[in-house]
Order: sequence, then structure tokens, then C-alpha cells
Amino acid sequence: MSNPYAPPENRPAAPDDAPVQDAPVWPPAGPPPQAPVAPDPLPADPEGTARATSLTRLFAVLVLASVLVATLPLPWQAAALPFALAAMVVGVRAMVVALRARARGLAPVLGVGLGIALLWTFSVTVQLAQWEPQQDKQECLERALTIGARSACETQFQQDLKDLYTSLQERSTGS
Repeated sequence: MSNPYAPPENRPAAPDDAPVQDAPVWPPAGPPPQAPVAPDPLPADPEGTARATSLTRLFAVLVLASVLVATLPLPWQAAALPFALAAMVVGVRAMVVALRARARGLAPVLGVGLGIALLWTFSVTVQLAQWEPQQDKQECLERALTIGARSACETQFQQDLKDLYTSLQERSTGS
């Protein structure tokens, strides 16, 4: 029997004595077809993963030390930059070791951590570039006893920063 919903065909009809073909049976008989199996990924190297984990801990401790040292008054605050730079070096080394050891969980964590550490290092560098205005503000705030005196310290700090940026712009344009 032909399909009543199929478009008409322009071929001669089969003779009545032609053998009748059986319609395909669904589901087909026999075992189901198997999907191609992806090869198993290489297993993680336990020694390399342990080394990467150890470096990741050191990275986290160095970043934390940098953040804590940055809260100290000047000149101790300057020690935050070496801690931040050391954290960047250790973090990159940990990333390399984790990727070579195929430690799948550490690589994304280290990637995010390195991004944060890079931003922190930049922030500390910018803050230390303002050493003189920061030092003057710190000394002014130590002497300030009233809210008005603290406000004057902040106003002077803003003016010092403005002067610093103006002098940097003049140096960069060569005027």
C-alpha cells in the first residue's frame, strides 16, 4: 500500500505480480546501535597534583600577607608590593604545575586567583606611587584631633594628589 500523504510519483506502477516487500519494523531487531565512546582522559598525576596544591596554598598565603601588610602605616605598607609580586610568581608556577599534572579542579581556581592577584598588585603599585601625599596625610591625621582637622587633612591630600597628577601629565607630554 502506498503512502496516501506522499506526493504523487511519476514512475510506472509496480506490476501486480511483483514481490511484496515488508515494511521496516521499528525498533529494529538486534542490539541497539552504540554511540561512539570518547577515550578516557588521562588520569591526574598524584605527585604533580600534590605539588600544585602545595604551591596554591603558598600563593594564597602570599596574597593574604600582601593584603594584611597593606593595612599597616607607611613605610611598612611598602612591603605589600614584594609579597604581591612573589604571589604572582608562585601563582603562575602553580598554574603550570597544575596543568602539567592534569589537576582539573585547581586550574580554574588558580586562574581566578591570578586575576585577583594581578589587580591587587596593580592597586598596591598605584598606592605606592602616591608615597609622598600618603605620608603627608598619615602625619596630618596623627596630629588631627577634631573632625574639622581631619577634613582639612583630606582636603590637603586631594590637592596633593591633584598636583602630583598634573606634574606627571606635564612630564609625559614633555612640556
